[in-house]
Amino acid sequence: MREVELIIIGGGPAGITAATEAAHIGASVALIDENQHLGGKIFGATGNRIPGSASDKVEKKLRRQILKDFDRVGDKITVYLNTEVWDIVDQSMVLLYAKEGSGGHVKRIKGKKLIISVGAFEKAIPFPGWTRPGVFSVGGLNTLAKKGIVPGEKFLLAGAGPLQLVLADHLIHAGAKLSAIVNAVSLRDIAVSALQLFASIDSLRFRSGVEYLWHIKRHKVPIYSSYIISKVYGSNEVEKAEIVRVDRLWNPIRGAEKEIKVDTVAYGFGLIPCTELTRLCGCKHFYDERLGYWRVELNEKMETTVPGIFAAGDGLTIKGYSAAIEEGRVAAIEACTQLERVNRREADRLLRSSLRKLKRFKRFGRIMDTISSPRSGIFNILTDDTIVCRCEDVTARDVIFAVADGARDVNDIKRRTRLGMGHCQGRICGQVINELMWKLTGIRKQREIFTPSIPAKPVPFEWLAGE
Repeated sequence: MREVELIIIGGGPAGITAATEAAHIGASVALIDENQHLGGKIFGATGNRIPGSASDKVEKKLRRQILKDFDRVGDKITVYLNTEVWDIVDQSMVLLYAKEGSGGHVKRIKGKKLIISVGAFEKAIPFPGWTRPGVFSVGGLNTLAKKGIVPGEKFLLAGAGPLQLVLADHLIHAGAKLSAIVNAVSLRDIAVSALQLFASIDSLRFRSGVEYLWHIKRHKVPIYSSYIISKVYGSNEVEKAEIVRVDRLWNPIRGAEKEIKVDTVAYGFGLIPCTELTRLCGCKHFYDERLGYWRVELNEKMETTVPGIFAAGDGLTIKGYSAAIEEGRVAAIEACTQLERVNRREADRLLRSSLRKLKRFKRFGRIMDTISSPRSGIFNILTDDTIVCRCEDVTARDVIFAVADGARDVNDIKRRTRLGMGHCQGRICGQVINELMWKLTGIRKQREIFTPSIPAKPVPFEWLAGE
């Protein structure tokens, strides 16, 4: 077992910055990431292989800078790549699974302080046909598009949030044909949010947004506001999609359906913080009704309700990579202060600039989350045979039967149907289970979340047995 002063889980912008800052101050650091390269989804080694917007160019420049800073102190940081954290014991010891090809053999690392910066995943609302080949998440298709991979001929982008514009821009640059962009948000709500964004956005984001919209308009891509995707048709692949107009609560309006011939669909409603590890540690969480997701409770220095455990980046709230960098820096400086590697007065001086920047980033993040957060009416598109847990092939009908048989909480639904027991450990289906139960029972109770369990990520049984 290896021992260090500071363990950092997650090698995205927040984790890299935290490791760099802590090592520069003088702390011993272990940085763990499940991918083959540091950088996360934004700054990963894949990068853009197609021409992009001003925002893409800034991302590349910023990635080079943070990795250059990291390399300056890299000899003071032990990095574990291609390695999963599947459990955290006594809030101080992380249990690792080194995947094939990682070259790692350490199974346990003990640290005096812990920073969790594991990022986020996409919001997804099931709809009839969403498991059919040819249906992607917005982020998943964007990863391919940035590499110049175009897995189709006619694309439809649906959902809500700014990732739609980013993906549309990348697909157009990659040579794809966009049949339509379907946005659940009304033009009125978009206009109101645009005014709020203008007051909090920086010049780069504003310029990038204008570039995205101009590029879409120049290529004459139809945009349907106040519409959602309600069904995908096809035998072995996507052949066409049905969209339907919605009211302000996103209830489908009968008779307002349209069909569009496409072979590829991208679908999503922004991002949700990953909370599996912070919940395993016993950190307090709450559901933010305005933002539409569970989040960990913490102070302005990024420390959770469990002393010595910090969180940073999109694993808190969704504010973008600029905010993640500053949060990683704040968490590292405060952790090093508690480790007595830096005194309080010097730490406050180092923190001042980052804390000031984060106030502006938080305003921007709240507005973006409010725009993309799904509204209750969208669940009316579900049919009885719609799969709501694709890992275990659980349908809405299975949930209906479980509720009719007496299930009254999310963990009871999980036991009766296996919903949430698959590879993703309930990250996708767990987003909709409360809304399904409210709809089926007619009773809106306090929101619940699955009880955290190990392994937090899939681990071979022989590895678990060895532990």
